[in-house]
Amino acid sequence: MVVIASPGSIARETAVKDGLQQQVNAEGSNLEHLSQRIRANNIVLHGVPDIAAHSRPADLTRYVSNKLDSATPRRGSPSQALSQSIRAVSHIGRPGSGKRAVLVEFSTHTAKHEAFKLSPHLRCSGLHLADELTPKQLKAQKGLEADFSALKLKGFRPFYRRGELKYRDQGVNRTCKRGEAIRVSAPISPPRASPAPPGPPPRGPAPGRQGVRTLSPGRPSPGSTAGGGPAPGQRTAAASTSAAIAAANAATAAAANAMAGDGDTEMPAPSSGPGASPSALAPSQ
Repeated sequence: MVVIASPGSIARETAVKDGLQQQVNAEGSNLEHLSQRIRANNIVLHGVPDIAAHSRPADLTRYVSNKLDSATPRRGSPSQALSQSIRAVSHIGRPGSGKRAVLVEFSTHTAKHEAFKLSPHLRCSGLHLADELTPKQLKAQKGLEADFSALKLKGFRPFYRRGELKYRDQGVNRTCKRGEAIRVSAPISPPRASPAPPGPPPRGPAPGRQGVRTLSPGRPSPGSTAGGGPAPGQRTAAASTSAAIAAANAATAAAANAMAGDGDTEMPAPSSGPGASPSALAPSQ
C-alpha cells in the first residue's frame, strides 16, 4: 500500500527541518562565542625549547615569567607586572619536536595586551606570540595563508588577530577577507625629496682690486662730514699749511729785494691772508 504525502504535510516537515537547523546554527554560534570568551585572555608562545628543565609546570612558569620581564623595555611600566598576572602556563602540541608551543593564561585582558607590546623584543630571542584560537578560527586562518603571502609580496606586513587577517595601510589597520588580497593595491610610498641644486660659487674681490674698500651710496668717506665737506680737523691742518707756505714766500721775496736794492729800504712783509693781491708780493721800483 503506497501512502502519498499531501502537500501540506511536506511543507510542515520542511518547516520543522528548517527550524531545527536554525537552532543548531544558533547553538553553534553561542558555543563559538563562549569558546572565544574563554580564550580572550590567553596567548600562545611559540619557540619555547622542549627540554627536561621545562617539564614541570613551575619551571615552565618561571621560564616564561623571566622572558617577559627581561623583554620589558623600561622599569616602572605596566609590562613589569606581567609575571604577576600569569594565571597558568602549560604545554600544547606534540612533544619531541625540539620546540613546543606554550599556552599562557593571563588574569586580565590588559595583561594580554601588554604582552603583545613585547613581541618585537621577544622575537629577538626566537619567541613569537599569537592568540589562542578556537577550532573554527584555526580553520579560517589556514584558508588565509595565500592572501597572507600575497600581501607580503606587495610590501605589506600582514598579521593575524583572533583568526582574522590584518594589514596596515596608510596608518589604518584593515581586514582582508579570503581572496581579497589580489585586489589590494600596493602601499604608496612617500616621494623622496630631491636634493637642492648646488648654488653659485662665493664671489670674491675682482682681480687686481684686492683690499679695495667699497663704500655704499650715501655713506660718508672716512674723515669727511655728512654734507660732503672736510672734517673740522682737516680744515685746521689745511689752514696751517697755507700759512707756512705764505711765510716762506715772503721770506724769499725779502731776501731778493735786499740783494737787488741799496740795502737802505726795508720792505714790509706782505699780507699772508688769502685776500692779498699779487702786487704786494712784487718788489718796489
